[in-house]
Amino acid sequence: MNLKESIKNFAYELGADLVGFGDIGRCKHAPTMMSPQGVFPGSKTVIVMGIHHPDACVELGGENHPQEIGPYSVQYLMNSRLDELSYKMASFMEKQGYGAIPICSSNIWRYNQYKDLNAIFAPDVSNIYMPVVAGLADMGYSGLALTPEYGARNRFVTIITDAEVEPDPLIEPGTICDKCMLCRKHCPSQALSKEISGDKVLKIADKEYRFADKNLWRCAWGEHFDLDLDLELPEKVTEEVIVNYVEKYGVRGGEMGQCLKFCTPKKIRTFDKTYSKTPMRKYCISWDEDLESRAVNDKFISDCYAKDIEHVVVQSAESLKAKGIDIDTMLPGALTAISLIRTRSKDENNKRKEYTSASFCRAADYHIDSVCYDLTRDIEAYGFRSLMTIASSGSHCTAMGTVTVNRQIAKELFKDTDCEYSINTVFTRKTLPERTLNLAVDKDLVAQKFNSAVNLTGVIKDYAKEVGADLCGVASVERIGAVAKQLKPHFDGEKYLNATDKSHYFKLYDPVVTEEHRKVFTAEDYLPEAKSVIVIGLRYHQKVLEFATKPPAEAVGPYAFQTYVTAWQGDVMASKIVQKLKHMGHKAVMSNDLMGLGSAIASPRGFIEDIFSNRFAATAAGLGSLAESGRVVTDEFGTRQRFIAIVTDAELKIDDLVKQAPELCKNCDELCIKSCPTAAMTAKKITFECEGVSFSFNKRDINRCDWSKRYAIAGESGFKYLGSPLDEIPDGEVTAEALATALKKHDPIKKYRPVACEPCMIACPYS
Repeated sequence: MNLKESIKNFAYELGADLVGFGDIGRCKHAPTMMSPQGVFPGSKTVIVMGIHHPDACVELGGENHPQEIGPYSVQYLMNSRLDELSYKMASFMEKQGYGAIPICSSNIWRYNQYKDLNAIFAPDVSNIYMPVVAGLADMGYSGLALTPEYGARNRFVTIITDAEVEPDPLIEPGTICDKCMLCRKHCPSQALSKEISGDKVLKIADKEYRFADKNLWRCAWGEHFDLDLDLELPEKVTEEVIVNYVEKYGVRGGEMGQCLKFCTPKKIRTFDKTYSKTPMRKYCISWDEDLESRAVNDKFISDCYAKDIEHVVVQSAESLKAKGIDIDTMLPGALTAISLIRTRSKDENNKRKEYTSASFCRAADYHIDSVCYDLTRDIEAYGFRSLMTIASSGSHCTAMGTVTVNRQIAKELFKDTDCEYSINTVFTRKTLPERTLNLAVDKDLVAQKFNSAVNLTGVIKDYAKEVGADLCGVASVERIGAVAKQLKPHFDGEKYLNATDKSHYFKLYDPVVTEEHRKVFTAEDYLPEAKSVIVIGLRYHQKVLEFATKPPAEAVGPYAFQTYVTAWQGDVMASKIVQKLKHMGHKAVMSNDLMGLGSAIASPRGFIEDIFSNRFAATAAGLGSLAESGRVVTDEFGTRQRFIAIVTDAELKIDDLVKQAPELCKNCDELCIKSCPTAAMTAKKITFECEGVSFSFNKRDINRCDWSKRYAIAGESGFKYLGSPLDEIPDGEVTAEALATALKKHDPIKKYRPVACEPCMIACPYS
């Protein structure tokens, strides 16, 4: 199989609906700071993957009001799913020996003009324009990318690579959008009829794609800034108007973009006004269930189990109606509800239960939602309208709330148990055989006997690799305890400042700063009967570090993307390992920061642990040594990785420690210390031993470091590359008052999507 076919095959395995390729030459007209060649000099190809909105989620979402999005909540899951595809494809390309920079799906952009880039709401690379470059789409009048298969009902993500791949043919301009103008007619903010500055022209190779040059501030009124669309909009909408209206009226909620809802290309457009006011998408298939093989329905279910879902329950509309649950209110004509479930242990003796449970639940919820999304599309592919919703997402600032019908189904299934669980349900017009919930432990699976700890360890390590981990090592509980004991005098009781924002995310920062004290934790704090600690690692991509913040693009987005995608993908992987151990009869608890000695990094996805977290667990698990910066250095990735720990009562074979100290630290001229904008890295050395192996690193002033990377106050920490005007260096000791004063200077809009790039990380030779 040649490279192009290998990439396509892997993309479809990941769940992509569309895959296309464009050569960098097609982007020669793009502004350098917003181009693939600007982000990754020397790149040759863009790989673009697309996934589509399930039709019923669009057709029934926002039916009563654009800001009552309902099943269109799937949009937020799609953002996260695209991020997963982008990250994993870049890793795939690295494994083939090529450089790759994955671009995030959304939420990282320059709101205002930045230097010579004459654009607002400008991403590093446009995931709307790139599918056109890759031959997947035409541009619609609305400014959305339209595909022949789904019209506007898709979202895309881009990977830039130095691999040379044959480009796909471009779609001729104006061949998909027929200018029906339903998008303009139904736009509640009138963004496609007011403040239009003629045509915007997208030049790709020798072709020109034309669409409305709209005022993006007006367009973002409800969809981005959550302002009430029932308010009378002023004749001219600007950033200042947005800020003033948020202050005066508050917000209502996110909008389902009506340009997307009403856009279906003529060839696949049809209507059923008794079902939806919007156009329906015609299906290329009409399926006769009376003639189908039983394998069709079996495969729907078996695919869910193959993706690590623990329980699948299928109930008919009739059965649910007998219990007082009407699924027709979710999807008119629905015949079946398919619920996907994962259960979890209560781990009452876990001293950090609130912290670890939150991470596990987020990971399990995303995992279930993601498989529900696949199931919804798989059934839809047979010609049956299917629908799902989500209750929360990492790409959405607040939880959306569980739909009543979903809640009724969950309550009925678990009414006679005290089980803790995560669940979501897919509703479909297809009939499937009913399946009941059986929470009984699989005795045969638990009874598996392993010849030794070596055998069990091999099973767990193979599984870690299967779910996507790049690294996996094992430490004994005794190692962890011995290291923690030596670190306690340096960290136990250390003071640090924790700041939260009381105000709305588009209002001026209103900080509450509290003084906290560190506590050094051990494995037994999570699980008193713990015997082993498994540590998995996920890579940061090499080219991201090489070109972060560098001219010509000065892009910080790809680095910020790496910080959050590795965090939540690591959580998903760790949660699956916990589930695997549970089914083998073992207890397990996952932790993003086992000893409690990490911090956080600014991210458009909220609180994200930094990569100093779990560094000591990783060294104890034999994955690497410590650089003077305090980061773990591995043979595979240098300092470019994040670690997640799993504490278990399984007795596993521990890995040998890395005895060789990092060589490059001896002659790098203290680049990490010199590059820190807040002088957070001190010359004080901390040394500890583990089974005769010595480790040493420089201590950081946690509050000066957090000032830079957690709170994005120092411009060189990365936020200035998105246009943040705030650039202050702390004078002397960082106090609660000084931190609060500085935070109040954040721009009210930009503060919502902060980023950081850690100059010490970028400067390190091991990066």
